[in-house]
Amino acid sequence: MSATWRFVAFPLTLPWRPEFWSLPLFFPDLKVGVLWHWPAGVPFRGKPLPSSAMSARDFRDYAPGDLKQWQAYQEYSRSQEEVGDIVRALRGEPAASEVAEEPWMTEEALGLAWQLEVMEAEQEAQLAKVDRGEKWLAEVLAPESWEEPGDFTGMPEGKEVLDPETARLRYLLWRREMGAFLGPESAPLLLSRTSQSIFTSLRMEAGKGPAPLVRFRMPGCRLEEEYQAAKKLEVAAGWQSKFQTLLEACLAAADQGADMEQPAQELTRWLREELPRQWPEAPYWTWDLEIWGRDSEVAEGGEALIAWGGLGKEVVPG
Repeated sequence: MSATWRFVAFPLTLPWRPEFWSLPLFFPDLKVGVLWHWPAGVPFRGKPLPSSAMSARDFRDYAPGDLKQWQAYQEYSRSQEEVGDIVRALRGEPAASEVAEEPWMTEEALGLAWQLEVMEAEQEAQLAKVDRGEKWLAEVLAPESWEEPGDFTGMPEGKEVLDPETARLRYLLWRREMGAFLGPESAPLLLSRTSQSIFTSLRMEAGKGPAPLVRFRMPGCRLEEEYQAAKKLEVAAGWQSKFQTLLEACLAAADQGADMEQPAQELTRWLREELPRQWPEAPYWTWDLEIWGRDSEVAEGGEALIAWGGLGKEVVPG
């Protein structure tokens, strides 16, 4: 498939979810960072974790419930350095103060950022198990067709608070490590529970409201056998090129701040009417794809992007 746009997975360290068997069908040229326990059959190849990601304090000592995003900063606050100095070091800029007793060095800032990334990946993997458990419990307790629906609605969906500085640190690390793939026609593909809130937080910190977005219902795979069956038919039908063309039309509009209604309608019609005829069987499982519009006034995180909708609970920047 000839692609004009480059799609780059966000975040940098990405834990495996069975739903991701759908990704190679729609994004065969996806650029990825560290693939956290991904199966060998997925045709993406990631990069290894650097040694600095597991140096100093081992964040795996934390229990899943203790993996709060502010704890990493608490561990390093004894140096009395400002978080702004860490961010400037990631950017390659000099520290605000030249006379600090223990100024952050670039390798120290990178080590901290990588350790935060590992901590978040482990929490993401744990929460993915919780999500699957809730779905299984809802299916088990679902009423039979002849029964009146009960009051069970699953576990309450509490809001998770995201620290804005953590969001900026993870975003800067991603840009630093994946910069070779980023350019005028590239878009992050958000693939974690908190990734959407990271970009929302960056935009809100710049005084901007929610980004305009369009949402599409996509057929998907959750098993390697399903992926292989769909891939064989795609080779014969060649629908990836058509999907790429329609998706890029939406992204071009989003990147220019234009109205996405017309290209979104064309992609929706193709997904609803044409793609099902080229799928191995009627898809019994679907997922949501979102396209967010660009905000040129936001320096960090204001680019047009695409996101896997509904991967996690509601997350609010705090």
